[in-house]
Amino acid sequence: MAKGSNARTAAQNAPRGIAPNMALLVERFGTEGACEAHMLSLRWPGGFECPRCGHGSYARVSGRREFRCEGCGWQFSATSGTAIAHTKVPLTKWFRAAFMVCADPRGTSAQAVARELGVSDLTATSMLRRLRSAMGWAMRLCVVEGAWVEADAASVPCASSPARVYAPGRAPVMVAVSGASLCARAVSDLAAGSLDEFFRQHVSRRCEVRTDGARSQSRLAGGWDVVARPSARDGDSEASLPAVHHAISNLKAKLAGTFHGVSWARLQEHLDEFSWKYCHRRGDQMADLLAEVARWPHVPLSGIRSLARPQPPHPPGRDRWYKRDNALLSAWLRSQEAAS
Repeated sequence: MAKGSNARTAAQNAPRGIAPNMALLVERFGTEGACEAHMLSLRWPGGFECPRCGHGSYARVSGRREFRCEGCGWQFSATSGTAIAHTKVPLTKWFRAAFMVCADPRGTSAQAVARELGVSDLTATSMLRRLRSAMGWAMRLCVVEGAWVEADAASVPCASSPARVYAPGRAPVMVAVSGASLCARAVSDLAAGSLDEFFRQHVSRRCEVRTDGARSQSRLAGGWDVVARPSARDGDSEASLPAVHHAISNLKAKLAGTFHGVSWARLQEHLDEFSWKYCHRRGDQMADLLAEVARWPHVPLSGIRSLARPQPPHPPGRDRWYKRDNALLSAWLRSQEAAS
């Protein structure tokens, strides 16, 4: 290579990650067997161990997508117990959908997934919601921490905003950023109680919280060290909140540009996707997303709605998953810790 040249060597151009481009995705995961083997390796990194009898070997059931433990006969599939359990869509299409979600930073619409995979719009929508539900499980455990945390409220495009909040077509969102971590949650209002609930669940008390000095943000009752920063409207943009303002700008561009505004019922799903991709932007996003899919359990549509509720949660209604979602999350984490 000539001195001063900007050309990259073959080693520098070597693809990184399990599927950095579509060509390698088809090469590595172009068959159902390769996808099943990868999902099984994610579920049992140290080798298969039957959860019922502890046996270490299994065999495929003839003519079916299931496997059978050779010790006790327990039957399972590569997706059972995961976020995409009970699916009839081939795993090759699931892997391509995951690649599309991770490849485009602006977000992927259901119509684009339907055209690429050759499925119906309803199937593509269901696939994206399941992938986002896996991200949502992870983001419910997200706690932004560091030496400082920038937090601010935003009004984002929303096709059907809640009553008594903002103007039609807008919805309130709280965003907290610190270094490589970000958390965004839809809130029902910007009262001090809603913001205190957001900070209590997603912001560490060991950090300095920088806000724009709003009255509701200066009266947090959880013990955070809140420091008011001058806003960009006052002409001091360098001393404002550059990290959170940049994140909010990207979030608005994603919601307004790719999706042209989302409904209030599905806003939190898109916020979880945006937050999760921000937190994993420096790693192999597709590998991390498949790991999340294998880690978290499948929930029905009512459970996805419960995961996507705004903060603070509304009074319990007829949705039975409202009372069960936090209990399910706690029980699942306890079972994972016991298994490890």
